[in-house]
Parts: sequence; C-alpha cells; structure tokens
Amino acid sequence: MVLQYCKDGNLGDYLNKFKNHINYEVKIDHLLQISRGLLYIHSSEKVHRDLHSGNILFDDVPYIGDFGLCRSADDNKKQEIIHGALPYIAPEVLRGYQYTKATDIYSFGIIMNELITEKTPYDDDIPHDPLFLTINICKGLRPKISEDTPKLLNDLIMKCWDAKAENRPT
Repeated sequence: MVLQYCKDGNLGDYLNKFKNHINYEVKIDHLLQISRGLLYIHSSEKVHRDLHSGNILFDDVPYIGDFGLCRSADDNKKQEIIHGALPYIAPEVLRGYQYTKATDIYSFGIIMNELITEKTPYDDDIPHDPLFLTINICKGLRPKISEDTPKLLNDLIMKCWDAKAENRPT
C-alpha cells in the first residue's frame, strides 16, 4: 500500500504545531473536509471503526487514514474485541454492541471538539485509567466544550456524541 506523505502529521501533531494559530474559518473548513471523507466512507456502505485524531492526517487539508478496521456497514458478526482509541469509542461499543455508521459519527463529534478546542479529549477532566474512563463514558461523560464555541457548532457536537445512537446525525 502506498500513501501520500502528510507533512503536518496527524490531527494531534497539527494542533501542536499550529496551537492558537488556527482561526475558526480554517477549523470549519477542516471539519467539512473530514465530514466529506466520512460521508464517502458511509455512502460506500462501510464503517471506519477506528476514527480518532491519530487517523486524521494533514497535508494542508485533512484526510481520513488507516482503513485496517474498516468493514461493511451490514457486517453483523459478533463483536468480540473493541478496537480503537478509547476516548473516541461510542458508549454502545463499550457495552459490547456492534460498530455502526452512528459510532463513526460519535467519533467525529469527539474529533470536532478536539479540533475546535485544540485539546485532547478528557485530557484535563479525569485520571488516565481506562476502566474509569470506560465507565464514565457509558454514564454520559463527554469532553468539555469551550465556552467560545459558537452555539451552532456546540449543538452539532452534542448531537454527534449523543448517548443514543439513533439521535446522532447521519
């Protein structure tokens, strides 16, 4: 497999490199590009299953990468192993349910907030104990949304990471 070299690394690298120097217009454009990539994946009836900041690659514009866990949206095989980066995994997956397009949308909501706030999810909120984080995500814990976030974006982020998968946008 050959991939394009992305000089700005992944989303985390990009945010560290340009911290406090990314204006809202650019952030919105990046989110639009990521959402278009996710729409392409979903319109192909696939689920990424591992959408997190390490898999958003930057070369002036963002690209979704790492399709190693990508599967058909109608893959109904029993879920035996949870894949992905814990802060980005939807609560229903943590409870043992299947990955779906809605679980990708949940992950996208976490990524949206990370890009807007320029902060790693849950970095300041709780101890870095996977069991503690898992339990609290299932109980409704989400990363803090900055008070500076415009209401429209705030509402969209909250819809994307709604506890009920059926309430998330498609």
